[in-house]
Amino acid sequence: MSDSMDKWEIFQDLSDELKRNIRLAVVLRGSAIYVTKDDEVFGFGQNEEGFLGTGDRTPRTEHTKIKQLCGQNIQGLQFSNCTFFAISASGSVFSWGNNDFGQLGLGTTQETLIPTKIEEGMLGIKRVQQVACSSLHTLALTSDREVFSFGHNDFGQLGLGHNYCQTLPIKLDLPAAGRVVTSVACLYLSSVALLDSGEVFAWGSNAFGILGQSENQVEKQNIPRKVPGLDDGIKITRIVSGQNHVLALSNDGKVYSWGWNKYGLLGNGTRENSYQPTLLFGNIGRIRDVAAHFESDVSAVVTEADDVYIWGYLHGRNIMSPAETSITSLDEVYAKIPNGALTFRPLRPKLDEPIEDKKTTNKSYEWLKKSFNRAETADVVFVVEGKKIHAHKTILIMQCAVFETMFLGDWEESHEREQIIEDHSYDVFYAFLRYFYTNEVDLQPDLALELFDLAHFYVMTDLQKDCLKIFKRGVTVENAAWIYDQAIQLDVEVPI
Repeated sequence: MSDSMDKWEIFQDLSDELKRNIRLAVVLRGSAIYVTKDDEVFGFGQNEEGFLGTGDRTPRTEHTKIKQLCGQNIQGLQFSNCTFFAISASGSVFSWGNNDFGQLGLGTTQETLIPTKIEEGMLGIKRVQQVACSSLHTLALTSDREVFSFGHNDFGQLGLGHNYCQTLPIKLDLPAAGRVVTSVACLYLSSVALLDSGEVFAWGSNAFGILGQSENQVEKQNIPRKVPGLDDGIKITRIVSGQNHVLALSNDGKVYSWGWNKYGLLGNGTRENSYQPTLLFGNIGRIRDVAAHFESDVSAVVTEADDVYIWGYLHGRNIMSPAETSITSLDEVYAKIPNGALTFRPLRPKLDEPIEDKKTTNKSYEWLKKSFNRAETADVVFVVEGKKIHAHKTILIMQCAVFETMFLGDWEESHEREQIIEDHSYDVFYAFLRYFYTNEVDLQPDLALELFDLAHFYVMTDLQKDCLKIFKRGVTVENAAWIYDQAIQLDVEVPI
């Protein structure tokens, strides 16, 4: 999921041994927090706004242990410019930073610069999967798809039907019977949520058109309402936001944007605010993922051809429509921002990142390869076409965000040792799981096509690249038509 840590200037001086031991990291304004594989948490750097959770704002040149987070199996880290959150594997949330309006969810308005567990109120007994935060308010999405909000509420951005600030997490109700929330995002004075139906709901201030409506019609709304302009069969699969703009990725690989556009953040070729969702400018191909952050004036996408495009304010100029780059990942986009490098999502270093000690690497790979499909050590079994494939949750979680969400969340599958796979063949799913242990794939083009589709669902971009190489090597005059027909049935675009 993440790019090499060496892309980030703040990590370049770390020893190879330490880099090998990091499993999760975030960067903000010259500071970094990282979690090691033995479950210790450290911070170092400028420590603006108390980001490092050390109880003060004093810069740290030495790596300082954040004791409150050690041993908590931290799986997620989220931040705005002055509020910071950590999520444990058990779904507990720790918060620290500015708290003028109760945006830390601790029941007070007292600032705390030490990570403190949210225990009061209903959220204290829930399993949280996602936290979204602005500098003033916070949303938390639980494993049972409930949304809790707390903090500043003058514009109704908590979605509770009133305009009173809340210091404790309060459950909000979405007027969408039978549908569940899959993700949430916070803007400066507004909030948005994505539902499993592909609909987007918004609430709070309508400044710059965040609610997808003209400000002449709606100034603010304190309950969630569906964003108009995304009808006619459009199904959104992912939402991200900056301080005052929203980007939405549809299931057909298109990006819609709306809101503030002074720096060209909407990527629609203008600098005019948009009060309704508009398509990204230009024909850049099918888009696979999209990125933005509350603390950045840069937006970015990566296409299914692995081309990265950026727009917004960068290097002292406005880029008003997507510009192709030589950058290789969305993570790297934000590593390259001058004097403003940050992580738009936590970095999760891959098991196969290059390291200097090749002897150690080879030993690690051999150990990993031998561990695949070993029933005596496995803690999860996939049953495909009646056959069992044995695997290890930790290996899958460390390399795949979908498995992380599934096994660390409160899904039905989270607690089942046996996972029944019904939509894929045994050979393909075996090759898919084997890839986690060997970083290798060896299939015929017809099976590689199914594997490409599987890798797309699990957001395994490196595996998709390997599948494309197989296509290019294996396509012949005799089988091209058949492969093309299969691609159409799977709704997969392949270079034939």
